[in-house]
Amino acid sequence: MHIYLAILAEFILISSSIILLFRFRSKIGLAPLFILLGAVQYLQAFSSSVVRFEILEKYPIYPSSIIIFSAVLFAILLIYIKEGVLKARTLIIGIVISNFLLSALTEITNVQESVLGLVNENSTNPVFSIDYEYFIIGTIILFIDFVLLVILYQFLITKINKRYFFLILLLSLTSILFFDSLAFNFIIKYNDPEFTASLIGHVIGKTFAAFIFSLILYWYLKYLDNETERNDFIANQNRNIFSILKYRDKYFKLKEEKEESEKKLVSNMETTLNNISDGFVSLDTNWCYTFVNKKAGEFLGRNPQSLIGKHIWTEFPEGVGLPFYNAYYKAVETKKTIYFQEFYEPFQKWFENRIYPSKNGLTIYFTDITERKKAEENNQMLLSLIETSDDFIGLATLEGNPIYLNTLGRKMVGLGTEEVLPNNIKDFFPENYHDAIINEHMPNIFNKNRWNGEVHLKNFKTGDIIPIEMSGFLIKDSTKNTPLALGIVATNITERKKAEELIIKNEKYLDNIINNIGDPIFVKDEQSRLLLVNDAFCDIFNLSKESIIGKTLAEEVPLEEQEVFLKVDREVISTGVENVNEETLTIRGGETRYILTKKTRFIDESGNKFLIGIIRDITERVKIEKRLKESEKYLDNIINNIGDPIFVKDEQSCFLLANNSFYNFFRRTKEEIIGKTFAEDVPQDLRDYYLKDDSKVLTTGIEVVNERSITREDGKVQHIYTKKTRFIDENGKKYLIGVVRDITNLKNVEIELEKHRNQLEELVKIRTEEVSLKNNELQRMNKLFVGRELKMRELKNIIKELKSKNEN
Repeated sequence: MHIYLAILAEFILISSSIILLFRFRSKIGLAPLFILLGAVQYLQAFSSSVVRFEILEKYPIYPSSIIIFSAVLFAILLIYIKEGVLKARTLIIGIVISNFLLSALTEITNVQESVLGLVNENSTNPVFSIDYEYFIIGTIILFIDFVLLVILYQFLITKINKRYFFLILLLSLTSILFFDSLAFNFIIKYNDPEFTASLIGHVIGKTFAAFIFSLILYWYLKYLDNETERNDFIANQNRNIFSILKYRDKYFKLKEEKEESEKKLVSNMETTLNNISDGFVSLDTNWCYTFVNKKAGEFLGRNPQSLIGKHIWTEFPEGVGLPFYNAYYKAVETKKTIYFQEFYEPFQKWFENRIYPSKNGLTIYFTDITERKKAEENNQMLLSLIETSDDFIGLATLEGNPIYLNTLGRKMVGLGTEEVLPNNIKDFFPENYHDAIINEHMPNIFNKNRWNGEVHLKNFKTGDIIPIEMSGFLIKDSTKNTPLALGIVATNITERKKAEELIIKNEKYLDNIINNIGDPIFVKDEQSRLLLVNDAFCDIFNLSKESIIGKTLAEEVPLEEQEVFLKVDREVISTGVENVNEETLTIRGGETRYILTKKTRFIDESGNKFLIGIIRDITERVKIEKRLKESEKYLDNIINNIGDPIFVKDEQSCFLLANNSFYNFFRRTKEEIIGKTFAEDVPQDLRDYYLKDDSKVLTTGIEVVNERSITREDGKVQHIYTKKTRFIDENGKKYLIGVVRDITNLKNVEIELEKHRNQLEELVKIRTEEVSLKNNELQRMNKLFVGRELKMRELKNIIKELKSKNEN
């Protein structure tokens, strides 16, 4: 990563150094730049064998050597483009000579080090030791590169459209650096085992360098090079491809042409052309400037002499593709003079152009007509505004003779676009108004500069009378303030008059409507002053409308009511939030009424704020509500004095009402019960079962009575009796009314009775069993006694018989 940062830093350093030295050449000359380019040759030669790294682990790259070598080509191309052939040739020769001088000085220094013993045989890479074969061959190739670069660039600039200027720069540098890579490797390293890797490494590195330096050069020429200083005259105005090689003959020939051209320009043209108000520019067949006058320099924002010999589209690349560009090429192709007006966006100016082609190039006259165009546009906009205006707009002489009437004005009075205007402005008005025009309007216009008012025009075709709102005025000279003409602007107010009549009609209709509304209605302004009221409002205050309009009526009510009314008025006016409020109204110490007031804000199209209010007398309703509250309180007292819990539920089985006995029995507050169902306290799967009785009663209306037991938090079980019935009000809503009775004691007695009954039954059962046993024993004993009795009787009979026998 560090090597790439170092490469980037080297790119930035050397390119910025070249650009800065070149940019300040007008102050320091080109010598510092030439010295820099000559001095870096040793660094380039030294780094070509020392500083290297490999990409893809096999292709060697010599970053410093490639960057410095490419930078020299970059500088040559920059100077050739901006300074011309002579300066570029001088730089090329200077670099080549400096290379040889540098090699000689380096060898002398190396010999001195050897003699003085500063280096020895074991020194692998002495500082002042140079590979002369490498250095001399490199210098020859460098010279060839310079020449080929200029030739290739000149060829491409004449063949490729100038709008692809970056492509021309890229192709020029890339091609020469590719050629250099081939020449260097085939001559120096053809038999070297690293020939292929070296060749590929050079091609990769120099291609990347060509792209970077092409981008920098294009950026500098297009966006940064905006100098206005004077440059030397470039001798070769008609550069050909091999102009870099033709030196002596071409130089002297061009020098003569320069001297002759300067003499002609100075003697015949300079004085004349530099003093004309038009811009004057001449271009040769290669689109290079041969003359620019002072006015053209002002228009272009450049020093005229700095443009001489420069290519027009190199100096002004932003013009490529614009109408100027197309017109110039069209003139060259057709050999015809072209005249046109066009807006040049880069300068934000309008130019009037006259282009004259010739065999020597183009001559262009152009004038800055921006102000004229603006005036024309303003006049056109003003005329369009007048012609498209919905008003009657006319001009007349100071004597009152019409001289202009716009389209709508003609249409208003029934005149066609070509029809002659009347002789006098009074003819536009009905005859019975002519005296007013002469005796009132005209004197006011001349004495007070204006007359305004409502009058009537007449339609010349139909005879219709047209109501207008007119303004007559004097048109004066802006500098002398002297009257020039009469102006009339009038607006047809026929529709407005109809609207006003309709408004009056609607106001009457609205009055009838609001006066037939039983509730008092009022409208106030921002100061709470009454602007409009209906009859009902007057009745409630027992005042006439004349006594009410413009007042607040705050003085008619007690102070505390005043404060409430005016406070609400201010809040509604300021916030726009509607207010509905129940309040008292006591007029002049009379009976206090209860009113419901609704106040809203209205904002008209002018931004004025108004307060609109409606009052409803709710005194009777308030009295009824009070009685209802008293009844409800009485009912609450009744149900809260009932010992049994009582409750009311809605159709969702939510509690709506319950008495204190209910809250006490279930040991909950009112807030914990109202709105709940009690089903929240049981699992989800048991809720439907829990509420089934409620649903049955609400659905069928059949009364449900049941008994249930509940277990308290302390484990105590209580038994309740619940009776549920349905009630339907006049709106059809269904309610469930329930009564709960605690039957725990009764249940306990029943349990005791059941227990005693069971015990008695058990005792009876035991006694019955005992009696049954005794009875069985008695029966057995009885049977025994009866048997013995029978046997005794039988024995007695036997004894008796025996006695009888004995006696016998």
